[in-house]
Amino acid sequence: MRFLRDYLILGKARINVMAVFTGYAAIAMCGHGLDGWALVPCLLALFFTGMSANCFNQIIEKDKDAAMTRTRHKRPLPSGRMTVTTAYLLGFGQLLISEALLWFYYQSWMAVALSLFTILYYSVFYTMYLKPRHYLNIVIGGVPGSMGPLIAWAAFMNNEISPTGLAMFAIIFLWTPPHVWALAIRLKEDYARANIPMLPVVKGVDETTRQIFIYTVVMVIGTLLVPVFVHGFQHAVVYLLLAGILGAIFLVWSLRLWKKRPVMETMPLFRYSLVYIGILFVGIVIDGLLMDQLS
Repeated sequence: MRFLRDYLILGKARINVMAVFTGYAAIAMCGHGLDGWALVPCLLALFFTGMSANCFNQIIEKDKDAAMTRTRHKRPLPSGRMTVTTAYLLGFGQLLISEALLWFYYQSWMAVALSLFTILYYSVFYTMYLKPRHYLNIVIGGVPGSMGPLIAWAAFMNNEISPTGLAMFAIIFLWTPPHVWALAIRLKEDYARANIPMLPVVKGVDETTRQIFIYTVVMVIGTLLVPVFVHGFQHAVVYLLLAGILGAIFLVWSLRLWKKRPVMETMPLFRYSLVYIGILFVGIVIDGLLMDQLS
C-alpha cells in the first residue's frame, strides 16, 4: 500500500486526473462521449502519459525537492522511500504503455507522437532547461498540461488536429499561469531555497499579483471568444454561460488580490482556479453530449 501511494505521488496522479478529464471533454465534443469501453484505452493512455512525464520530472528534480519543505518528506525520491532505478522503470514502463494503447486501439500515429512530445517537453525541455533558467517558465511550460484534448482528438478523429481541440488546449494554456502563480506566492521561500526562479522569487509578490490579474483578463476574454471563432463551440451554451459567470468571479478575485497585496492569502484563489477549470470543462462535456444527441 505504501508503494502504491508513493507511485501515485511520483506521477502526481491528482494532476493527471485533470488531463484525463480534459481529454474526455474533447472526445465528447467530437461526438464519441458515449462510446463506452472504446473510451477506456485513450483515457488510460492520457493518465499514463502524465504519470510518465512526472516520473522523469521528479527524478531530475530529486535534489531540488530535497531542499524544499513541501516536498522533501512527501515525495518518495528525496525521502529515500523509492530508488531512482525504480522511478526510471516506472517512467519508461508507463511511456511504453501509453504509446501502445494509442497505437493498438486507435492506430493513431499522431496521438502517439503528441503523447511522446508531451513527455519529452515536460521532462526534458521544461524541467531540465526552462524551469531552472527563467521566471516565466510556467508560461511556456504550460504546454504539456494542455495536451490532453489534442491527444484524445487525434486518437478518435483519425490523426486530425481541429480548431475545437486547439481551443481546449488554449483554454488550459491560458489558465495555467494564474493558477500556478497563486501557489508559487505561497511557496516563494521554498522555491528560493531550491534556487528555482519562479516569478515571485525573481520579481516579487507585487509583480506576480499584477501578472495574475493580466493573465486572468486574457484568459477570460479568450474563453468568451472561443464560441465566436471556433465552429465546434458555436452551440456550446452551457460552456459560454459558465465561462461568463466563473470568469467574472476569477477576474474580481484576481483584481482584489492585486490591489490588496500582500495582505490577501493566495491559496483560496489557487483552489478556486481548480474549481474554475473543472466546472468549465464539465460544461464542455455537457454541451458535447447534448450536441451529439441532437445531431
